[in-house]
Amino acid sequence: MEARDRDGRKGPRMTSMPAAGGNLRERLRLSATQASAPCDLSWLPFETTDALPTLDAVFGQERAVRAIEFALGMEAPGYHLFASGPDGFGKQTVVTSFLRRRAQAAQPALDWVYVHNFTRPDYPQAISLPPGEGPRFARAMESAVAAAAREIKAAFDSDDYVRRRQALAEAVDHERTALLEGLQNRAMEMGFALQFGPAGIASAPLKDGKPITEEQFAALTDAARQKLQEQRAALEDVVQETLLQVRGVERIGNERANALDEDVAAFAVDHLFQPLGAQYGHDVEVQEYLEAVRADLRHERDRFRSSEGAPALPPSLAPLLQASASGTRRYEVNTVVTNDAQRGAPVVVETHPTYQNLIGRVEYQSQPGGGLATDHTMVRAGALMKANGGYLLLRLRDLLVNTLALDGLKRALTSGVVAIENMAETYGLMPTVGLRPEPVPLNLKVILIGEAYLYSLLYRYDPDFRQLFRVKAEFEEDFPRTRENALGLASVVRSECVRGGLLPFTKGAVARLIEHSSRMVADQRRLSANIAGFLDIARQADYWARTGGAPSVTTGHVERAVEETVYRSALVRDRVLEAMNDGTIHVDTTGSRIGQINALSVYDLGDIEFGRPSRVTCVVSPGNGAIVMVERDSDLAGKIHNKGFLILRGLLADRFGQDRASALHASLTFEQLYGEIDGDSASSTEMYALLSALAEAPIEQQIAVTGSVDQLGNIQPIGGATEKVEGFFDICRVRGMTGGQGVAIPRANIPHLVLRADVLKAIEAGQFHLWAIDRIEEGIELLTGIPAGGTRGTDGKYPEGTIFRRAEDRLESFAKGRAPQPSGEPSRIVMPSPAPRPTPGIPPAPPPEPPVSV
Repeated sequence: MEARDRDGRKGPRMTSMPAAGGNLRERLRLSATQASAPCDLSWLPFETTDALPTLDAVFGQERAVRAIEFALGMEAPGYHLFASGPDGFGKQTVVTSFLRRRAQAAQPALDWVYVHNFTRPDYPQAISLPPGEGPRFARAMESAVAAAAREIKAAFDSDDYVRRRQALAEAVDHERTALLEGLQNRAMEMGFALQFGPAGIASAPLKDGKPITEEQFAALTDAARQKLQEQRAALEDVVQETLLQVRGVERIGNERANALDEDVAAFAVDHLFQPLGAQYGHDVEVQEYLEAVRADLRHERDRFRSSEGAPALPPSLAPLLQASASGTRRYEVNTVVTNDAQRGAPVVVETHPTYQNLIGRVEYQSQPGGGLATDHTMVRAGALMKANGGYLLLRLRDLLVNTLALDGLKRALTSGVVAIENMAETYGLMPTVGLRPEPVPLNLKVILIGEAYLYSLLYRYDPDFRQLFRVKAEFEEDFPRTRENALGLASVVRSECVRGGLLPFTKGAVARLIEHSSRMVADQRRLSANIAGFLDIARQADYWARTGGAPSVTTGHVERAVEETVYRSALVRDRVLEAMNDGTIHVDTTGSRIGQINALSVYDLGDIEFGRPSRVTCVVSPGNGAIVMVERDSDLAGKIHNKGFLILRGLLADRFGQDRASALHASLTFEQLYGEIDGDSASSTEMYALLSALAEAPIEQQIAVTGSVDQLGNIQPIGGATEKVEGFFDICRVRGMTGGQGVAIPRANIPHLVLRADVLKAIEAGQFHLWAIDRIEEGIELLTGIPAGGTRGTDGKYPEGTIFRRAEDRLESFAKGRAPQPSGEPSRIVMPSPAPRPTPGIPPAPPPEPPVSV
């Protein structure tokens, strides 16, 4: 008869049919125990987690642990570590734990300071000091320089200095006066008078002891005037010689005064730095710096006597140094890195590795008159310098966002030094004038944390990365479900209780968490290594326990935490379920139909995955071997789904021969599925629909199917088995259980079933069923109640009345009635036209629905 769906549209024929053989169904049926992962309570020898120790060891990650130990112990260059694995699996926690333990036993790292370079002020000098000595050295220098400034001022203000300086001045004046008086007498002897003025020395001839007048000079004869000129020229030579002698006396006086000032400054300064010199006598760099400071203080003594006489400075430094009232800024010690001598090597976790945060930076200060200025005190260390001598932990994704930082990291590790540079100068953005601090030698281990595929890409395409990060610690996504690992998870819960102040968990609550851990990886035999997700449920269970005023967290609280987590994210799932229940999405869960079957798919929304049934329908007719998949022709199917579909042609040829398969035209589609689909788990479902349509054998709609198939008819495992079973159970529960509904899954997927408690309860009560199949023959008999007839008889044909015989007979009728095939045109499966290539730079339009895995 002809059937119509709930909207009155025509649909596949619905017929009555006999039930499948009881022996087959019983043989394939699974029990609730086989579909669950109950935790053995004997594994948990405690009543509450208060009786457990906190977890100090790492469990379940032996491969990663060995790699970490090797990388940290390997001292050769290039053996930095990459910790690989998805987020939330404890990579950073495990690595940090190893680093801190190893750092405590390691030698403490050196302190680093930057000081003014008195030879080249734009190249600040880097000096290493013993751990913890950097701040002490800076304070000692500050105290010594301040004392020196006071001592210099006091020394030059002292009465003794004033008397000695005055004595020198008087001696110079005496010698100068004697020379000038001698010059005056010599001029008198030569008949001239000298007049000393601001413009110099003027001479005038004498007559009768008095300078001659102009009239007297004009009345002289030419011979007399000529004689006066010759005498004046001789006097000029005497004057010049005397002036040279005067300048020599003044120069010697100045030298004596400078020597006095130098001695006074040295006497005021040198003794203040002797304790520092004795303390750091073993450090050549410190000794050279202290001597440079003493020499500069002596040389710049006038800086502390008055504001005059300041030395010439580079333009970039002058405003800042002149702004310092005390004039001692150039002697300040900038401690950029300091370490605790009692706490071992440093462990630095840089969460924002920009270029400046990683390499370091030079800061600038705006000036009142405009412009920027800087000096050695404004050099700031980056994470590389802070971790020098220890360990630096970074996330690869953060570095990839800051590509300049990644380049800087590779350059520093390759060269073995970290050089703090202006980014504009380094990358040619703008020529600038500024500081270029002295590079610091590097000796550290860098640990990158990231996903495995990022490591593979960089290892393949970045030679520098390949040479620097030679060790990969690959973290497992799951680990065996053993007694030891179960106790490990219980200790993880205990540690979180101590760290986060959670209520104690009962044995049953921990057992339920362990069961949930197996569900997280969809495997009864394993536990999830996603400790972050595991502890998230534990914290939520603590919340519900506190809300109810319970003294401890019980099984019910964990169960509610799981349910509430799903409920908060299940809006789309519930709307899809409502649409199926009210007929908007047409899915049959009772009756039988020819060429129609319930396939199971999985929606992945990121925070939740859920299964939903979808109708797969098939229509057959005589043709030329074309099998059309509507989703493929409409570019809604992924590559894996297309591969699974193409296998059907080979399976048809294997069962019925190439000639018969070539007489078929078939059209299959996922009804009312409008988003993109991928995966091969519907290939067996499509084969069942095709066999049903060929044999005109109705399929029970109360049974849903999942599983991929190979060309020989073997049913292969698929993903998302738990979600698919629960998705079909939900629609059956909403519509009302009939007692015959269930799901057929590949037998290989039995260990991957970790079903909800309500589904297990329905299975135990016989209201819902699971069947595990190995072959396509088992599946078609389960669905139709008719034997498949998998073995041909002596006549070369399948047994009469079997699915394969009826399908073969139908194909033969197609072959007899089809039109002759044009010469040279082979039988084929219709392939869709290739999709147009996307325009570069323009992303393709998103699908109308979330990606669906079938």
